[in-house]
Amino acid sequence: MINQLAALLEAPLHNQSNGKVDTPRRFGLGLLLAMGLLLTGCSAPTGVKFISASSKPADLTQVMVATSRLPSDKSDFNGRRNRVISYASYAVSVPPIHKVGQIEWPQRDPDPKRHFAVAASQLYQSEEAFRQALNARLNAPGVRGLDGKREAMLFVHGYNTDFSEALYRAAQMKHDFELPFPLTLYSWPSAGKPELYMYDRDSVKASRDHLADLIGLLNRSDSDQLTLVAHSLGTELLMESLRQLALSNHGHLPKKIGAVILISPDLDMDVFNSQLAAIKTLPPEFVIFVSQKDDALALSSFLTGDHGRLGNTIDVSKIKRGGIQVIDVTDFEGGDEFNHMTAVTSPSLVTLIKGLTKSGQRGMLTNQGEQSSVSQKVVSTATLPISLVVRTTSAIFDRD
Repeated sequence: MINQLAALLEAPLHNQSNGKVDTPRRFGLGLLLAMGLLLTGCSAPTGVKFISASSKPADLTQVMVATSRLPSDKSDFNGRRNRVISYASYAVSVPPIHKVGQIEWPQRDPDPKRHFAVAASQLYQSEEAFRQALNARLNAPGVRGLDGKREAMLFVHGYNTDFSEALYRAAQMKHDFELPFPLTLYSWPSAGKPELYMYDRDSVKASRDHLADLIGLLNRSDSDQLTLVAHSLGTELLMESLRQLALSNHGHLPKKIGAVILISPDLDMDVFNSQLAAIKTLPPEFVIFVSQKDDALALSSFLTGDHGRLGNTIDVSKIKRGGIQVIDVTDFEGGDEFNHMTAVTSPSLVTLIKGLTKSGQRGMLTNQGEQSSVSQKVVSTATLPISLVVRTTSAIFDRD
């Protein structure tokens, strides 16, 4: 598919008035056509769907939400930008027929036996009300990790994602990975339309302050540790916000940040290294999931002049900081058509990561004390005949 799209972009368009090749128009139209061809199939039904009052919800998954989208009604948000953050929580019903890695999309009248749907929602009138609700969940029985710590997770979605898709994806991740601790979705104002890529990129720039403020709020909660997760274009937003936080605090990040996880990052390598340079000390865990089969990032690389994206980079020597774990999931089959969300849609990979986490072996993904420029290991479980390659950058690249 990528070769076909590349040919489409390279085919010149002729100006009918003078017969000359119209290069700017060729690229602009080609960009829209390519993005549409590649990503239209990813679009999901829009709008938050509630189950009827007479229906009994299935397995409920709780998702906290902070969003800088404009509200479209009391429980839903659109793709327009807001100057303030809205706070909410949603109880998402996951159907009993649910398959790991998938979202069973609701129709006009969702059936909780067959579809993801919302059973209940609550809007918080202030940042403090949201923080109190989050603290109540952090201090509830059974939410502490194996180490006894109260953990909170933040998820930042990617490009071409409307609010309902972001909400259901967050619920799918929390459900499939069996996360006992609270998960907060930060939903930035993506238009949710493939042809509005530049709008989404501008929305990322407009959302940096909001996300930095939210991370500060989570750091002031009762959590002992924060795990920050971002996907695709959302990784640029997360890294820009972390850079901003570091620059405002003499190069230091909030102390509670224990892990940063970047999934299929649509991020230029030079930009990534410049963001890292602003941070004196990285969190104890810094993980990047990459794949050479990611069709969306292959297109992004082509459109940016064959500059490789961080999410399809296997050569970790290009990353100029040590201690970053690069997990190559190329050999796994993603549950999405373009292998752009393999880390959370591949049933095999979800099973492997969940098994390591639940058994307290998440540290297996970290290489300690390596002296070579790049260290490598293979991680697998005794019960699952699948492994993944983990490469870790060496400290010789660390900033002075």
